[in-house]
Amino acid sequence: KNKKVATMGSLETRVFCLDSPNNTTNNGSSDVGSIMIEITEDGDSADDVLFHRCSTADTRSADATTSVYSSFPKMVSLDKVIDMMSEDNNGEADALSHYIVIRRKAGGTKTHRRLFEKLNIRRPNEGALCLSALTPGLQKNSLKIARELRREKSIEKVIECELRMRDELCYVVVTDDVFLTDRLVRNGVLVLSYRQLTNMF
Repeated sequence: KNKKVATMGSLETRVFCLDSPNNTTNNGSSDVGSIMIEITEDGDSADDVLFHRCSTADTRSADATTSVYSSFPKMVSLDKVIDMMSEDNNGEADALSHYIVIRRKAGGTKTHRRLFEKLNIRRPNEGALCLSALTPGLQKNSLKIARELRREKSIEKVIECELRMRDELCYVVVTDDVFLTDRLVRNGVLVLSYRQLTNMF
C-alpha cells in the first residue's frame, strides 16, 4: 500500500499519516509521500497542536479527557492477542484488520513493574502500549511483547487489552511521552514508543 507520510512535533515526537490516496503529479508520476513542518504560535503547546492535528472534527472530540472508544471498548484476552499477532501473512505489511491497546489497570508485582518500566506503562491508568502489524517487523515485535507479558504470573489481573479496528486508524505517533500517549490513544491514535520504532523494519 502506498501511504502518505507526514511528520510534525518536536524532536521527541514523530507523526505518520496513514491515508493511502492514489495521487499523481502533473507529469503522471505517483505522489508517494510528503513532509509537513509546522511552527507553533507563541504560547501554544506543541502537544496541543499535535493532538488537534490528529483529531477528526466530525468523529472525535477535541477534549483530551474524552475518548471516542470509551463507551463500548471491546476487550480481549492476552491469549487472543498472541493468536492475532501469530498470524502468518507471508511477509505482507499491514495485513491485520485490528490492532491492540494495552493499558495497566493495577500495580502488580515487582517483576510486573520491571516489565512495565521497559514497556513505558509505569503507572496504572497512565499511558498505553499499542501492538500492531503495520509492518512485518512490528508484528514480530508485538508478538514478542505479548509473549513477554504472558510469561508474567497473573498478568491479566493488572492489564487490559482493547481490540481496535485498523480501518478507523488515521495517524501513528512515535513518542515516549506517557501523558501525550494517553491523550492521543484516547482519541483513536496509534502510538509507538521509540523502542518499537527501531523494530519497525
